[in-house]
Amino acid sequence: MIKKILAMIGVMLITMTSSWAATCRTETLAESTPTSQFVTTGETVTDEATTLSWMRCAVGQNWDGKNCNGKATTLDWQAAMALVNKINDQGVAGYHDWRMPMVPELASIVERQCFNPRMNTTVFPGAPSKIFWSSMEKMGAENYAYTLNFGAGEALATTKDHKGAVRLVRGGPWWQPPMMSQQ
Repeated sequence: MIKKILAMIGVMLITMTSSWAATCRTETLAESTPTSQFVTTGETVTDEATTLSWMRCAVGQNWDGKNCNGKATTLDWQAAMALVNKINDQGVAGYHDWRMPMVPELASIVERQCFNPRMNTTVFPGAPSKIFWSSMEKMGAENYAYTLNFGAGEALATTKDHKGAVRLVRGGPWWQPPMMSQQ
């Protein structure tokens, strides 16, 4: 009897999670990343508002022509930064100039209407609700770099030994960080 109850709870949780993953508040918020803003070319997508080109899938997922399949690879920050060179050596999607995005660049693809994930899933199908690494380190705190959580939609300083997902970008500069002094 207990096994049946646990199985029913598991099915309910999977059903609830699946329906939550597709939740968008279209009646209360305007789209922040409308599909019409993006030009897709196979496994890449270009945002016409920022001119940045993105990998449609998170690193570790595979593009099958319609969807991103598989699980996003999660890495600590050092491994994620090292992965960029490996991907450029391989010429993923025919390019050798991929880079780790800055936080404002990641924020430019957040879809505020939706949650879990906070992304336009037409443009980025199969997008996971995970934290994604940025290239930005926290000033004065060498063990921290910034992430953007595509589940909750918040940017955080995260310890570099934490595991995060990676979505690479090319192009720019779209955004330049302000000049800061170390006082």
